Amino acid sequence: MRVLSLFDGMACGMLAFQAAGIKVSRYVAFEIDQYAVKTSSHNFPMIEHRGDVFKADFTEFEGFDFLVGGSPCTYWSIAQKNNRETEASGMGWELFSQYVRAIKEAKPMFFVYENNKSMSKAIRESITQTFGFEPICINSSLVSAQNRQRLYWVGKRNPDGTYSRVHVDQPE
Repeated sequence: MRVLSLFDGMACGMLAFQAAGIKVSRYVAFEIDQYAVKTSSHNFPMIEHRGDVFKADFTEFEGFDFLVGGSPCTYWSIAQKNNRETEASGMGWELFSQYVRAIKEAKPMFFVYENNKSMSKAIRESITQTFGFEPICINSSLVSAQNRQRLYWVGKRNPDGTYSRVHVDQPE
């Protein structure tokens, strides 16, 4: 399994594949937080760190099996008291747009995009329109100590190059 991870953080994508028993042969991560990179490098020395998504040429990863990630939610979260973005514009949207660019350039077989449920209705609708299908809402308290409602858009590449929603059962 070849995985391209954007906004990788501490390699939670790698942790998820590992927990699911899926062997990852190549894992390429884009992350700029030095502490997250240091942690993921320590835990998973095989990860290829590539830095800033804005500087990426995602065509290099064409045909990867999975694209995973969730652009930083700080711009869209209700926890953002000042300058919260509520329209499909601004830095939050620019970061999301890099994820969309990665899909178009890398053409992965599957993608998983995650973000917070507290985003505005306008941003949620814009993301849904971009992907062409609705997300599933999962509370991450199932796998962490926090009660955090998250939205997941999960897509599978069709023979014509478009993506269709992958049905994900609500976990218990």
